[in-house]
Amino acid sequence: MMNGNRALVLVIGLLGISTLAGCASHETAVVNFSYAVEATRGLPPGMSTLMIVPAELGATTDEQWSDMCVTIMQSLVNESRNSFGTNVDVNDRRDTHITFDEADLAAAGMSTGNAGTGGKLVAAQGAILSKVDVKIEKHVGKQRTLSGLSLWGGGGHGYGHGGGDVRTEEVETVSRNVTVQTAFKLLDTANNKVWEYYSPKTFRSTDKTKASPIFGSSQTEAELTPTDAIIATLVERGAREFISRLMPCRIDVEATVESSGQENCVQGTKLLRAEEFEGALSNFKMAIDANPNDHAACYGAGVACEASGRYQEALKHYKMACAGQQNAVYREARDRMKTYADRVRR
Repeated sequence: MMNGNRALVLVIGLLGISTLAGCASHETAVVNFSYAVEATRGLPPGMSTLMIVPAELGATTDEQWSDMCVTIMQSLVNESRNSFGTNVDVNDRRDTHITFDEADLAAAGMSTGNAGTGGKLVAAQGAILSKVDVKIEKHVGKQRTLSGLSLWGGGGHGYGHGGGDVRTEEVETVSRNVTVQTAFKLLDTANNKVWEYYSPKTFRSTDKTKASPIFGSSQTEAELTPTDAIIATLVERGAREFISRLMPCRIDVEATVESSGQENCVQGTKLLRAEEFEGALSNFKMAIDANPNDHAACYGAGVACEASGRYQEALKHYKMACAGQQNAVYREARDRMKTYADRVRR
């Protein structure tokens, strides 16, 4: 009879082999692309100087995000000016505070309801006001992990001498769910009226989210904790949506596609990784024809379409991927196309 420990070791080995074999039938592709979108409204006529006011904060939001919101907005405005020739400059006036709410604006002599004498406190034709509310939920759990495996027991005496020692231990696991709600206004300081107001949907993510590339060359990046970087990414999404309503804006996308086990979906993912978008799309469509519920193939088809400039078709495939799926990545892609598909610069 086979020693029990030896049998356990062999079972674990076989499981490892089967797992590796299963993984071989799946592929992953990471695709990077970008495009420019037109503004929905634009700036008021003649407005060429903006001041970005430190953001008002929610009850659970750290004060650092007031200043960080200014940094994000400045980066987006400067990006539009440098990349698309938008005639606008930013005055750095972080010491000036204008309140966000209508009642507070009125009390401060900055009412948005009626024309006034203009904002005398700021040397700018427009002021961008923001609200940022961040909530972090920490979840602590337990999971049992394999902590040790000895193929040879008893000081190397071989099987049957106390060998095959498999040990497990319970470890603590921590995850964080981050929720960010933002709201933005452009105040025309010539008449104290709100030119544009925008409050995007609530953004949610986990501590696995990648940081926004907007901080890639910034010295502030080193000051961000992993959770801070997630918050920055979510705030930047809302801020970019708002800025894109006022001026041309670049949309940067990094999409990760993980194939299903379908042969055509696997092949499509390989071609997507090689940036052969037409071939990838053809394979994803064949996978969808074989199984309309293959959400991985639907998402892959959406990425292939978006990367190759077929934005309405991308939206269709992203909607198919979302059907019956609680997948944040799919929803984010669908919402991105809903927001920008009709506004891409040709």
